[in-house]
Amino acid sequence: MADISTRRVEAETRLTELRQMQGIALLDDQEFDTGPLSEVERELSALDAAEGEAVRRQRVEAAAAEQQRLVTLRKTLTVVEENRLEAVDCAEKAARDLCDALKEVRARSADATRLLRALGVRPAVLLDVYELEFRMSLRFAAAIKPLVGLGRRFGQITFPEARSPYDKPWRAEEQAIANADISRAMKGSY
Repeated sequence: MADISTRRVEAETRLTELRQMQGIALLDDQEFDTGPLSEVERELSALDAAEGEAVRRQRVEAAAAEQQRLVTLRKTLTVVEENRLEAVDCAEKAARDLCDALKEVRARSADATRLLRALGVRPAVLLDVYELEFRMSLRFAAAIKPLVGLGRRFGQITFPEARSPYDKPWRAEEQAIANADISRAMKGSY
C-alpha cells in the first residue's frame, strides 16, 4: 500500500503540472496534447481502485482473523467450562465428605463420652457436643481462611474469626483435649 501511496503522490504531482501546462497553452492560444493528461487521470483512477481493493482485502483478512479468534475463544471456553464443572464436582464432593466426616466426629465423640461415663469418669465439658461443634466450627473457619481472607465471608456464609489454636492440626489438638479423661479411664483412676 505504501507503493500505491507513493505512486499516487507522483501521479497527482504530474496531473497538477499537466493541468498547469494545459492552462498555459489555453492562455497562449497554443495546442495542447491531452493524451498524457488522460493517461495520468486513468492512472489515478486505477490507483483509487487498487487502494479500494487493498482496503477490501484488509477488511476480509481482518474479518477472517476475527472469526478465527472467536473460534479459538470458543474452544478455550469449552475446555475452561469443563474444568470449572470438574472443580464444582470436586467442591461438592469435598463439602459432602466434610459433612459426613463432621457427623462421624460428633458420633464418635458421643461414643467416647458414653464410654468414659460407663468407666466412671465424668468427662470434661470439652467433649460435650456443643463444645465439640464450637471447636470444629472454629477449626473449619481456620481451614477456610485462605479462601475468605479478612472478610470472613463466602457468599452467604459468614465465618467466625479463625484464630489459634484452631489453625493447628485437628487430631493433635482434639487428642490433647481428651487425653486427661482417656488416661484416667484407661488407668482406672477416677
